[in-house]
Amino acid sequence: MKQLLALPIILLLVLTADRAAATESFSVRCEGGVPARPYFVTFDIDAKAVVFETPPLDLETYSDANVYPGDISSVGHGAGEKIEFIVRGLPGRIDLIFDRDQKTMTWPGLEDFTFRPTLVHRCTITPPRSILSFRVHDPILHPISVRCEDTAGYMYFTMDAASKQVLFDRGKEGRLYQGEVTDVSHDEITLAMNFEGLRRVVWSKNRRTITIDGMEGDRDRPRTVMQCQDVAPRTMMIYHGRLQR
Repeated sequence: MKQLLALPIILLLVLTADRAAATESFSVRCEGGVPARPYFVTFDIDAKAVVFETPPLDLETYSDANVYPGDISSVGHGAGEKIEFIVRGLPGRIDLIFDRDQKTMTWPGLEDFTFRPTLVHRCTITPPRSILSFRVHDPILHPISVRCEDTAGYMYFTMDAASKQVLFDRGKEGRLYQGEVTDVSHDEITLAMNFEGLRRVVWSKNRRTITIDGMEGDRDRPRTVMQCQDVAPRTMMIYHGRLQR
C-alpha cells in the first residue's frame, strides 16, 4: 500500500525534473538583414539571463562578431509562449521578443515606422551553444569540459577533438586562454595551451588528472598535476557572468 501511495509522488518528481531540464537552457540561430546574416541568442530561463551574439560582418571569417549580456523580463506560458528580454551593452536599449512556438524573433519598431519598422526574423532552436562556437562558422556540437581545483579556485578546460579547439577559463574571473588539441588517444587528450608562453597539457581520462608541463628555466612555472573531473560542457552563458562585472 505504501508503494502505491509513493508512486504518484515519484511520477510527479520525474515529470517536474523533465520539465525543468527541457526549459533550463537553449540557444536560437536567427537570420536578418540584407544579405541575411546569422545571429545567436542563448537563454537560461531559470536564471532569467541571455547572451546575445551579434551577426558577423564577414560570413567567411566570423571574426568580428561580438557578445552582450541580457536579462529576461517576461516568459509566457501555454499557447504562443513568448520570451521578452533586454540586451545590454549595445547603444541604446534593445527589447526583443522570441516566440518559442512560431520560432521567430521580433525587433519592435518605433511608433513612426518610417525610421525603424518592426522586424520579424525566422529562427532555429538548438542545444545551448558551446563557448567554442563563438566566432566559429560551424558550431561545435560535442565538446567536453573538465573542471580542476587549485588555490585560486576552479579552472576549466573545454576541448573538441574534431575541430582541435580548446578554451581555458576560470568562470567569471581572469582571462580566457585559447589552445589546440594536438593528439588524441584512448585514454589521453594532449593540448598545446598559450598561457603567455606555450605549455603542453595532458588530460588523462582514466586517472582524472590534468598535467601541465613546466617551462624550462622558469621556477615559477613548474610541472603541475591536478585532480579533475568531467562536468557539463561550458556554454555561451559563461559570458553573462563575465560581462556583468
